Amino acid sequence: MASKRCNNYLSEEMVFLILSYLPVILLLRCKSVCKTWLSIINSPQFVEAHLSNSKKKQASVLKASYDWRVLSSMDTVEDSVELKLPSCLEGKVGYMRSCNGLVCLSNEGCDSICIWNPCTRQYKMLFVPNYAFGVWHCLGFGFDSIGNDYKILWIVTKVVRELRGFIVSMNLKPEAQLYSAKVDTWKKICIPDTIRISFWNRLKRSCGPDISGKLYLEGEGGLLPFDLRNDVFGELVVLPFLDYVEQKRIKKSKILDFEGSLAMVYESAGNESVLSLWMLDDAGLWIKKFNLEMDLELDRMYLYLGPQHFFGLNFIFGYKFYNYKKKTIKKLSFPAHLTDVKSVAKFTESLVSLEGFESQA
Repeated sequence: MASKRCNNYLSEEMVFLILSYLPVILLLRCKSVCKTWLSIINSPQFVEAHLSNSKKKQASVLKASYDWRVLSSMDTVEDSVELKLPSCLEGKVGYMRSCNGLVCLSNEGCDSICIWNPCTRQYKMLFVPNYAFGVWHCLGFGFDSIGNDYKILWIVTKVVRELRGFIVSMNLKPEAQLYSAKVDTWKKICIPDTIRISFWNRLKRSCGPDISGKLYLEGEGGLLPFDLRNDVFGELVVLPFLDYVEQKRIKKSKILDFEGSLAMVYESAGNESVLSLWMLDDAGLWIKKFNLEMDLELDRMYLYLGPQHFFGLNFIFGYKFYNYKKKTIKKLSFPAHLTDVKSVAKFTESLVSLEGFESQA
């Protein structure tokens, strides 16, 4: 009697699907299994599919510390992992923004900028235009899905001294530069004349996250969008409750990406203080999405991490994860040397790599 053949074969399509759900640390090991797996994992189609699956999971929090000894860590509700930055930026992180598993890092003066993948431990140092008299910097990082390009928006505000008789006046002159990873070059971007100089005078030192292909700069009078697909600034978006005194509202959050939409958290300043999340809809109107619980002790909301979780700070008790549907709070346990945080960013792991990437030592 002929023996029945046991078929343990998995098609390449099935292997592709299974591998696309694994974390990066396992995928890097799977490259050594066989040439077929190596070819699958290195393919652009697989990198894109893996990133798509990663975005469906709750994101992590990437933190950079003021302390030069420990440079950064990646935290979830369940776990915390310390990371080592590229040696060129050890102890010098002033700005940190993340998109699709890549992290844009810069020192305070923005004369050292790099793009880094913490999971694959690859990075690329960028050539940076020289601004000898730049005194105020703003950095944004995002993805142009039409051009398949990662871009960095860099705003430099220069002090220009003008001598008129015996009077010396100082004017703030903003300039914008845009870096394209695809062509590895910077180019100047036209800043709209309709934006008053006072906007740039009060500009926050970093852009918000990439929200559906747009970066938002927060300054006086509202938010200025920058379209990463067309490389142009848009019209000023007025913040809700701009007149804090009259409206009795206090802004309690950074610019948030709430499920693909621009959002902000505000607190009413009445006897019954309530935190509310306000979202910008497709028509350009601010709508209240929901209230957060009344006794939520968070002084600042930094990130929305996906599946119901926010990441915020209580000035006394430290950083916390907050589930707005279950109304639960979990304190983030810091090592003693990581209590002083310079910057935080929402992070989704990926295998994304750029031309010119080098491996960390």
